Amino acid sequence: MTKRSEEMKKLWIGAAGILLAVTIAFVFFKQPSVETGALGSERNIVLSDKTWQLEFSEPIKRTGSDAFYVEDSKGEKIPVKVTISKDRKSVSILPPEEGYPTETEYFTLHISPEVKSSLGLPLRGDKTVEFAVVPTLPEVKSKEDLNRYFKYAIKREKENRPKFSFFNGTATEESADTADSGGAPALENESASSDHSITNNQVQGVDEADIVKTDGSYIYQVTSQKLMITKAVPVKNMETASAITFEPDFSAQHIFLHGDKLVVIGNSWDDGYSSKPASNKNSVQALDIPVHGMMKTLIYDISDKKKPELLREFGMEGNYTAARKTGSFVYLVASHYPDYWILENKENADLRPRITDSLNGEEPTLLNFEDIKYMPQSTETNYTLFASINLDEISSEINVESYLGSGHQIYMSKDNLYMALTRYNPAKENAWESADTEVYKFTVDKSDIEFSAMANVKGTILNQFSMDEHEGNFRIATTKGNTWGNQETPSANNLYILDENLKQIGKVEDLAKGERIYSVRFMGDKAYMVTFKQVDPLFVIDTSNPSSPKVLGELKIPGFSSYLHPVDEDHLIGFGNDTKLVKDDKMPNEEPRVLTTGMKVSLFDVSDFNNPKEKDTEIIGGRGTYSYLLEDHKALFEHPEKNLFGFPVSVYHEKEGSMHEQVFDFQGALIFEITPENGIVRRAKMVQSDGDDIYEHWENQIQRMIYIGDNLYTLSPEEIKAYGLNDFEKIKELNFQ
Repeated sequence: MTKRSEEMKKLWIGAAGILLAVTIAFVFFKQPSVETGALGSERNIVLSDKTWQLEFSEPIKRTGSDAFYVEDSKGEKIPVKVTISKDRKSVSILPPEEGYPTETEYFTLHISPEVKSSLGLPLRGDKTVEFAVVPTLPEVKSKEDLNRYFKYAIKREKENRPKFSFFNGTATEESADTADSGGAPALENESASSDHSITNNQVQGVDEADIVKTDGSYIYQVTSQKLMITKAVPVKNMETASAITFEPDFSAQHIFLHGDKLVVIGNSWDDGYSSKPASNKNSVQALDIPVHGMMKTLIYDISDKKKPELLREFGMEGNYTAARKTGSFVYLVASHYPDYWILENKENADLRPRITDSLNGEEPTLLNFEDIKYMPQSTETNYTLFASINLDEISSEINVESYLGSGHQIYMSKDNLYMALTRYNPAKENAWESADTEVYKFTVDKSDIEFSAMANVKGTILNQFSMDEHEGNFRIATTKGNTWGNQETPSANNLYILDENLKQIGKVEDLAKGERIYSVRFMGDKAYMVTFKQVDPLFVIDTSNPSSPKVLGELKIPGFSSYLHPVDEDHLIGFGNDTKLVKDDKMPNEEPRVLTTGMKVSLFDVSDFNNPKEKDTEIIGGRGTYSYLLEDHKALFEHPEKNLFGFPVSVYHEKEGSMHEQVFDFQGALIFEITPENGIVRRAKMVQSDGDDIYEHWENQIQRMIYIGDNLYTLSPEEIKAYGLNDFEKIKELNFQ
């Protein structure tokens, strides 16, 4: 063989090797993989109404009826319903109509070998999922069970592997065999027939805790480590009735008002027992596990406004998450992250949450094991604690329930409480893009909070306004994917409708691809959704037929709304930011950058659902302008009879000749009269800053505005100012210092 032939041979071998490598790589990347949502390869524990959601990396070919099926432990097929998405990348396997039978030892989900990609490539990875079912949320049975769970978490974290739920992976025969109202938005605002403000609540009849409350005579406010009670009427004689200074280790966050009872809710970061000598500690304190935080609730008798009396102090280990009030019952939610790494040094440490109650003495007690339940397939290592307090019977027992697994978004109607948990898929390269939402429903009956149902939906929610209950059904809006992520798999926005058992009965998917949700508001049969990336589409979605919701109209305008507020059935107000697109001449092929500019108020006319319109708009200030309202809906002032709306604001303007520098204008509040007839009309500007100020002063920032009778009150951390509601002239100023 000649030298040239030898070289040619090597070239051919090299080319063949490259071709083979390219072919293998092509087959590997195009070979479909599947995510089943199962945790680990061992037996999973799920609820009896579990819907399995299979996500394929590539579209799959059309398959026969036996491509996906479920068998029981005896090999008999279970009558499940299989649905495949339009893009053929998602498969839902719905449970039998009555749910999986709980008396069966276990079940196996099978994916047939006939399931292949559209190119005919076979599926890689596990093709079976073994699972056992339970009828309701299982209880933690003992300290050994609980510690075993957290030891698995430690082990997995050390291995840099995804968090793992021990309970989901070690089902036993024993565990396998065990165990419309009020959802309408406050369109008929309760303040309409009242002579004073109420909190801007999401749901009529469900009060939300806030930093300010009023009974029409007095103003109650938590500020600067104090509870201030101010006699507001008569306005010219406004004065401080009393002030309670809290301990330095307690941060008051919110209050409720109920007759002559006032509830203060906040966080404490000193358990009060760590410094005690060991001989003075009881068995719970002697565990030497520090309390990193305690959600505390203080209940006062304020019948004598000058001398409030502390009636009861209640604490749950963890941090304040949410609070609601219906009638005389207050419902509290806390999140607790236990220090489970202590198990490496103390194997017998007790990681149950601790409770304190002044009626039972000062010493903390551990929650009973039967009061701790876990959420099947949850990967969380933290607790959610629920408590209910009857303010009409202040000495009655406080009911506390705890769940392993935590969600920070809470929606509550008069009869039900919903908690949303974000669940990530750590097997994905970008966990956020794969994130979905688990919804847990709890029925609320006075002091009882009972688990009712759970569901999984694609994508993640923005806030509490992404959820709603209407005529017994639950509606939820989500964004799936990352807005600034892979352009081949852009983000998409969805609306799902679930029945009273949280079974999906309708959906609208893939709205505004490449964008994310910025605000949502449900009003009767309609859902209004604002998405954004470069422009602001406002979608009008009809949900009158829950099984077939549909988009009726769409409006595209500059800027975006962060909060939507109903005016009447045909109009709503959007509060958000104006925007501008800035093109970089040095990068002509890149998308223009989006810069927020001034605050934007928009009046939307949705009387023609198919053709929504921006009837009027107001731009306030420039880049850097902001308001508490854009982060907290409770900062909105509303006087329904006078059609007045207002909010605190700090106004900036762009410095001339600079894109990134801003000049401070003023801080204070703005009042608008907003009507369908006249649009948005500015009525008043209350300024808290001097003309020479070059920056804001925290102590002067208006946080809330309320009205009592014909007077308007602005509340900042260190003062209250009173104005006339007709001429907005200042009447009285009260400084707390």
